Amino acid sequence: MRYLFVFLFITFLLTGCNSIQPKPEEKAVIPSPISLANPTLFELQPVPNEQDIFSLPDAEQKKFIEKFNSSISQGKRADKIIADYLEYSVSNFTYDGKTFTATEAYKQKYGNCVSLAILTQAYANLAGLETSFREVSTYPIFKKEKDLVLVSTHFNTKLFAPKEEPEDKNWIQILRAGTVVDYFPEQSTIYLGNAKYPSLVAKFYANLATEALLKEDFNLSYSFTKEAFKFTPRNPELINLLAILHRRAGDTDTAKKLFEFALKHEMVSSNLIASYKYLADKLGDKKLELRLESELEKSAKTPFDYLQVAIKATKKEQFSKAKRILNAIIKHYPYLPEPHFELAKVHYLQNRHDLAKIALEEAIKMSDSQEKTGMYEAKLKSLELTL
Repeated sequence: MRYLFVFLFITFLLTGCNSIQPKPEEKAVIPSPISLANPTLFELQPVPNEQDIFSLPDAEQKKFIEKFNSSISQGKRADKIIADYLEYSVSNFTYDGKTFTATEAYKQKYGNCVSLAILTQAYANLAGLETSFREVSTYPIFKKEKDLVLVSTHFNTKLFAPKEEPEDKNWIQILRAGTVVDYFPEQSTIYLGNAKYPSLVAKFYANLATEALLKEDFNLSYSFTKEAFKFTPRNPELINLLAILHRRAGDTDTAKKLFEFALKHEMVSSNLIASYKYLADKLGDKKLELRLESELEKSAKTPFDYLQVAIKATKKEQFSKAKRILNAIIKHYPYLPEPHFELAKVHYLQNRHDLAKIALEEAIKMSDSQEKTGMYEAKLKSLELTL
């Protein structure tokens, strides 16, 4: 069975924080992508509003404020107080957790990175503290769901320390002190860019839209997606989601219009192009497929995007191209185990078992999880039997 590479970001999900914004002079003429949707296909369902997302129970608000004020009176910094307050529950948040409102995350003591960011923001709101957000890329975690392949990215929060008046009035502060609230090891992440509060809200809605899509609740998925567009209207991942939703609902014409809209206005991502390529294949449009294959390589941004390009080149037996890309990734990101592993595959397919062994040993050395180490060691043992 063929699976659609719909990089929907189900765990830390969707709404690319570094979405391409139109030039100022174009804002008045480019319509919102949601205006291209076919609303007759869907019936709007009730969804949480923005205030609901970040609200906490009254008793918890009172408890936190008392703790916060007591800590402030002891001279503790505001951002560290919130981080310490959250520390006991951070370990229960995981990449494959669910997306919750702040109240749900507080009660469950569980969720994904979006849930943790929302809970953190809720406490920051109570404390009157500024925040910023960051989207990072980790090695994509693939999960097959029917005809979709879901791939995750990651999102975290920085709590800014309160501003202090500098003694030298001519001194300009470039970097703000603060505390990052996260559960992911720093080394395994690749920085994608700063994000803003609207991106977090859009991620919440997009995650739930994805979950509803997987359950084939198209009405609820559309309702969440429509809300998400209010916060990040030029987001290529949301356009991707909306197009997939229409395709799944049987309206391939609208799906194609949405994909073309994204290409025309340069609101693209590797995920969106891969999804459009799948549709082109289903429509039997070989010319469009070839064009999108080229666009897919142009849209690559992170080492993991390029890794997917290399994997596809390997499958097509374009070994020189695959090795060139993999070696470039290894040069710039030597601590990532996956490029070494993929390079071992290429060497093996070229009957260079000695080089495959070296690459596998590097992958094991750089492995950041027991699961990966176990897989790499098993491959190495199997290879050694052939030497």
